[in-house]
Amino acid sequence: MLKRHWLWLGAGLLCVSGTLVYQLAAQQVAPPATPVRPSAVRNIAVVDIEYIFKNHLRFKQEMSALRSEAAAVEQWAQREQESLKALAEQLKDHQPGSSTYNQIDDTLVKRQKDFEAEVIKKRKEFLLREAKLHYATYQEIVNEIQYLAAANGIVMVLRFNGQEVDPNSPDDVLRYINQLIVYKAPELDLTPIVLQRLNARAQSATTSASTNSLPVVPNQGGYPRPTTPGTLR
Repeated sequence: MLKRHWLWLGAGLLCVSGTLVYQLAAQQVAPPATPVRPSAVRNIAVVDIEYIFKNHLRFKQEMSALRSEAAAVEQWAQREQESLKALAEQLKDHQPGSSTYNQIDDTLVKRQKDFEAEVIKKRKEFLLREAKLHYATYQEIVNEIQYLAAANGIVMVLRFNGQEVDPNSPDDVLRYINQLIVYKAPELDLTPIVLQRLNARAQSATTSASTNSLPVVPNQGGYPRPTTPGTLR
């Protein structure tokens, strides 16, 4: 009788254990009754680097000065070419092989080589100066973005292009459909505040510009920028 009791008890435990295992397995496989809605991401921002370059006051001023220098060099090159051309015309007035002809020819060859070397040198200098200007300005923009990100708990800033799309331009259409960011909330755009801070320093090194709100930025290419007061510091 005792033996039967233990056998019955063991069978009961097996039934209970089997029920528990089935319930646990069902709980693991069954999907949640109510789907969990992901929380909104607020620590990611975007910035339009190209727009900032186009509207960066100091960069525009320095690029204008660089272009003026390049234009002056271009005028010098044209004058030098005219001078070399006039010198070459003098060869027609002298007998080939004569001392005067050879002297003019030697001078022409030397000046031509010097001119070409100077043109190459100046072209490299201007390309290097332009590259350094772009690099320095980009570093300034990045430093400003890093400051704003650190001050406002932003962990990632993505680059995008807000330039208006011309549907009749294949390049514009291709750029538009290949852009990484499909949609962004306006308040995630750091472009206005970054540009305002950069231009404030360019206009006056001593005047402290207010950065408690997003200012109205003249639109010089691209989409209308947000002007709603924000909380960026």
